[in-house]
Amino acid sequence: MKSSKQPALPGLAVAPPKDEPLSLAPAKGREEPALWVSKLAVYKDWPPSKDTLLRQVIELRRGLNILWAQPSGSTNEAARLAGHGAGKTTFCRLIRYVLGEEPAGSKGFREGFRAKFENGWVLAEVFVAGQRWLVGRSLSGSGYNPFAKLNGTLEDAFPESPSRLGFKEYEAAIDTAVFSGMKFRTLAESQKTLDWPRLMPWLSRDQEAHFSGLLEWRREQDSDSDSPYVSAEDKANLVRLTLGLVDAEEQKILTEFARKAETHEQKMRDRPKLEFTVERERTTLELKLGMKVESPDAPLLQQEVDNKVTKLRNESDQALASVKQNEEIDKLIAHVGQRRAEWGMANAMVEELDEAVELAEARARGITPPLKKQPTEKDPYREALKGLGPFPGYCSHPMDKAWKAECPIAQERPKDDEITDATQQIAAAKPQPTALAGLKTELERRKKLAAPKLQALQNAMGALTLARERHQKELEKLKAPAQEAAKIEALLASYRKACADLAKWDEDLKTLKGEKEALDAKLNELTSHHKKLLAQFGAIFNHVAQRMLGKAVTGRVRFSGKTIVPELEYHGPRDSAALKVVRWLIFDLASLTLGITNPAVHHPRFLIHDSPREADLAAAIYVSLFSAAQDLEEASGTSPAFQYIVTTTEPPPKALNKKPWLLDPILDASSEEGRLVGVDI
Repeated sequence: MKSSKQPALPGLAVAPPKDEPLSLAPAKGREEPALWVSKLAVYKDWPPSKDTLLRQVIELRRGLNILWAQPSGSTNEAARLAGHGAGKTTFCRLIRYVLGEEPAGSKGFREGFRAKFENGWVLAEVFVAGQRWLVGRSLSGSGYNPFAKLNGTLEDAFPESPSRLGFKEYEAAIDTAVFSGMKFRTLAESQKTLDWPRLMPWLSRDQEAHFSGLLEWRREQDSDSDSPYVSAEDKANLVRLTLGLVDAEEQKILTEFARKAETHEQKMRDRPKLEFTVERERTTLELKLGMKVESPDAPLLQQEVDNKVTKLRNESDQALASVKQNEEIDKLIAHVGQRRAEWGMANAMVEELDEAVELAEARARGITPPLKKQPTEKDPYREALKGLGPFPGYCSHPMDKAWKAECPIAQERPKDDEITDATQQIAAAKPQPTALAGLKTELERRKKLAAPKLQALQNAMGALTLARERHQKELEKLKAPAQEAAKIEALLASYRKACADLAKWDEDLKTLKGEKEALDAKLNELTSHHKKLLAQFGAIFNHVAQRMLGKAVTGRVRFSGKTIVPELEYHGPRDSAALKVVRWLIFDLASLTLGITNPAVHHPRFLIHDSPREADLAAAIYVSLFSAAQDLEEASGTSPAFQYIVTTTEPPPKALNKKPWLLDPILDASSEEGRLVGVDI
């Protein structure tokens, strides 16, 4: 990871002092760590006892603790693998588990352990603010609650069923021991409270993260940890808060900076969308105009659009076409109206006589005629019939009266002998049809007269529909140039709007960047408030760097506004992969030491480094890590003021490869009994 890619860490501005002597002795009130683990034991069943104990109780101490997994075995293959898979990381995860983190180790460990032991438990004695707590947590995943007992020990007699009490009180005691007296506990970006679950990842970096960055503490996809998510900005603020490098005004500025940084970052993420929109609108406009488009306000672009729009709109005269169409449609509408009136009147006559026939049939059968449902609205044609005479072709007057009145229809009087013959035929003929039959005959006649009128109406309506469809197509064809002109104008407007939106976006980004720089400058001014503390941190960082790398090396922390970059110099800056790792280790040790030597710092003086040698750390430098920790231990006297746990596959330095620094047991993955819990998981 390049140093330029390291997350920003605000508020540390230090360079090693030249003359002022450095003391690593604990400050008053810092003679012991805020918390530390003294014993850890894993049991295959409840209740805990010698019979259910797996392997042995691991006893830890204040000061340096080394868990060694030696790379030895009965064969060459076993020797190569013996240091790996022995349980070093599981040991660290179990410590984190008894300190409140979820879950109990990796998924593979949990599944393997539960396959062998249905009711396993891990118990530990943990000192919090000088008071011993017995802590127990289930490894079975069967729903048992954790418990904690003040002043309890692993030698206590245990009940048949595990307790469910005390764990919340234990967590509260940790919170008080670590954060008591901290004035500010709100992380600037998320506004979440800085608590133990958020702090512990820094103090117990995942081995899976490979010490890849100053603020790289958990590799979630590999470590299977449920630690709360903390953004890079909040991690930076977390370190500042823990090291006592935040005051009220500074925290306010950091919060504002985090807010603007998030807004700026979001706008940077969204900017490509606006760029895409500009490019899309520009390309579409170019295709439509057939020319290269650059600036949205270029005079030639506007001129080309105006020319095309004018030409297109002059290609057709829609007004004249509309007038002609309206005249034809009006005539057809009038024709439909006339045919509808003729059909309506004829149909009304049919309906009227049809009702009369129905009524006559009912009377002929001697039944009551059915009641007709009255329409909600009066039929205008039925109403018109009331004022009309008989149906055309029908006359209710007798012929003799018609002749006397010289009716033009009856003016051709038949001859007397024709009348006589007709009379004789009538007399000899069958009886005349009944009145009902006459009504039915008349009904059929009326239907025959109405049928062509209905057909005429349908023909007129069809002609109107066809005319309208034809006219619509003609209008669309005539409108096409004008619509094309409107589309070109709309494309130009869309392109200009997209360009304007992007310009406004860039202006906002520029403003946000300026505001961030102003806040950064303000943070620079506030560093004077921490000058003494920063000088002490710089001296410690330089001391640890020289202890690990030699007196020719200079360790310093480059500060600018809200960023921190630990640097190592040896005839110029050094930035190799191994030195990157050692910078983070030095920073962690320097932070722990600052917590020991300065009461204004809230570091709990507890630290775990899981297999840092496996993160490209040179062997010689790795050995010096233990020596630096031993120096800090010796500065505390007989009772170290911290607890530092390191797991390793490399042999510890000879002087430390023994008790009390070397933990028992020494792990060996080449055999089942050599693993952490004494069995293969």
